[in-house]
Amino acid sequence: MNKLLNIASALPVILALLACGCEKDPSNNPDNDTRSALERYWAEDYTGEIGIQQGECNVKGVVVPRMLLGGKPLYVTGVNCYNLFVQCHDSDGMKTERMEQTVEVLKKEQVPIVRFSGSPYYPGQFHFYFDQKQKFLENLEHLASLCDEAHILLVPSIFWQTNSAPAYYEEDPTAWGDPSSKTYAYMLSYTADIVNTLKDHKCVAMWEFGNEFNLAADIGSAGYKDIPAKVVSTAYKGFADQVKKLDAHGRVIASGNSIMRNAQYHLMTGPSWDKDSYEQYKEVSGIFNPDPMNGMSEHIYEEAREFSDKGKVGRSDQISYAKQAAAELGKVYYVGEFTGPSCSDAMGDSLKVRKHFISYYAQRVQVSLMWNYALNGDIEASFKADHPYGRMAFNMMREYNERFKTVVE
Repeated sequence: MNKLLNIASALPVILALLACGCEKDPSNNPDNDTRSALERYWAEDYTGEIGIQQGECNVKGVVVPRMLLGGKPLYVTGVNCYNLFVQCHDSDGMKTERMEQTVEVLKKEQVPIVRFSGSPYYPGQFHFYFDQKQKFLENLEHLASLCDEAHILLVPSIFWQTNSAPAYYEEDPTAWGDPSSKTYAYMLSYTADIVNTLKDHKCVAMWEFGNEFNLAADIGSAGYKDIPAKVVSTAYKGFADQVKKLDAHGRVIASGNSIMRNAQYHLMTGPSWDKDSYEQYKEVSGIFNPDPMNGMSEHIYEEAREFSDKGKVGRSDQISYAKQAAAELGKVYYVGEFTGPSCSDAMGDSLKVRKHFISYYAQRVQVSLMWNYALNGDIEASFKADHPYGRMAFNMMREYNERFKTVVE
């Protein structure tokens, strides 16, 4: 971005400021509009850009990347709902009744943004797409129409299970990085179908490649299939190029990565499980979020981040360093998953869940998404709305969304 600062030279000054909202100035508050970004965006008279855009924000005289919705910095927390769409074919016989019920609950609970899986999980389910493509895409568009009406932003994570496409085509997983492979061709064509189906819906916030593909990279030394970082990065870039070409609205494009492994750089260059330094973490984050991807995703649970030069850091410092790295790379940062009340390390512990909310509010993480709401609570580590865990989750979400409205813009 031409106007983005030479952030590296200013970092000693702005590291702490990255946890702040934007200063009050006309460029951060279009038309002196006092409504929140969400309120402005969903207003009937709104005619601006649709989806989350990457913009800039003035923090104490320094310009940094920010997620903008309706021209204003967005601060919001929501939920994952993995099977929001795929339950149509997973368990509902290509019907939409359960999906509609799920949207009704999300609307009732005032969930402002939801991340979901955008493709079949198992190779044996690909026939739902190939043999019933029209119905498959009609169901997806129906979901978007429901969320347009309900004022729910969507984050489609398109290739959730990255083992499935190579298995379906009987190719090695490294086919993701081979532009001549069937897997890569499928990636481009499926991306086109999903983007073309959804791109003109106001509810679509941004685009994700998939779920935590970075964790599959360079772990052959641990007994897993060897998938070099270059393979993942090549797939990400091909996806991002395709989305950028198809989506004239210019929404944020992201990977869907989990937090980088403590040794992600050393595994790529070694292999070694030695801890990465901060600079190595930043470098490998750039490789796993290649341009034109401009959204840097991390998934944060209870494990602490460790750097070779900074030691073990707590959640708030971890987020601060992540935001610093994203800013240096010219990308916006968000937390695509975090510990929810039914996760194995929380199990209904309200204090653990609240500590996450406190961190994301204190560090001004612009988008954070709790794991995981499911209509019937039947997805791994999920909560239902009518269960005490679910009531706790949604109550906290609403509480912190109210607090996010007070962030100075």
